Amino acid sequence: MHRAPQDAETVTVHLQVVDIDPKQLTLTLPAYLPAADLSQRIARDAELEAFWPDKSRRIYYLRARGRLMQPTERLKDLGIVNGELLHVLPEPPKDSGIVERPPEYPPNKGYAGAGNANMAFALFLILLWTGAWSMALTVDQGPLTGILPGVGLSLLATNFARHLWGGQGSHIRVPLTGMFVFLPFLGMAAVPALVVAAGWKTLAITMGPAVIAGVIGILFGWLAWFGAVEPLPKVSRREVETQVANVTFPCGICGGQVTQDVKADCVFGCGRVFHRGCYEAKQALGQVQGCAVCGYRPAA
Repeated sequence: MHRAPQDAETVTVHLQVVDIDPKQLTLTLPAYLPAADLSQRIARDAELEAFWPDKSRRIYYLRARGRLMQPTERLKDLGIVNGELLHVLPEPPKDSGIVERPPEYPPNKGYAGAGNANMAFALFLILLWTGAWSMALTVDQGPLTGILPGVGLSLLATNFARHLWGGQGSHIRVPLTGMFVFLPFLGMAAVPALVVAAGWKTLAITMGPAVIAGVIGILFGWLAWFGAVEPLPKVSRREVETQVANVTFPCGICGGQVTQDVKADCVFGCGRVFHRGCYEAKQALGQVQGCAVCGYRPAA
């Protein structure tokens, strides 16, 4: 039994009951109750069925923010605010034939490494970027001249490492190789400025932030490779054939089954259904002032 604490909080949420008899309602719920107790309270307030036909207890689950809540989780633990949507799902009975299937995650097959030509081109881009950066440092040793080109070099180094190794993007060898490529080329970019234009103190103030920004760039580049290049499974669409029920009616004249393609309704509105041929033949027998079978005719 859970008693309300001194600082009890409530939250007003929209509930959608996913069941044979679906419901939508808005309730004010205590945020301190565990999900196992809260679901039973919702079932009571929403007047949901508490037992199955075999007298077994009917258990309800709560789904919030895209996942099922654990039995001990509370709304306040998830930070649920007013106006959020929660789903209430009943547990299927044991003999219903309904089987809860775990989600099918796509297989992770990794990424194929690039060929020699692509690797040479990626290395050429790193050399070209380093040369342009070194020329810029001989002219200006400002913070932006160190940080922005440093981030660009780190991303190129991470890209080179990712294509070099292939496999899964989560391997730690990707950022380590990117760091191993980044640091030597960063030193190469600083050499011309150190010899021609700037002292080592000025250059250290410029290149220090470049090293920090480069490490951050390698980490961001590594994280970006995690899901971006992993091959996704092919999406297969299943065509579902819908069957239209063949509805038949008894003919009011011959008693046979009347299908939709030969159906004729009484023009006087008595509610009877006939074969089109039977109805036309019955009407052709004489002057028709009412239904040809029961004589019904609307009042004048």
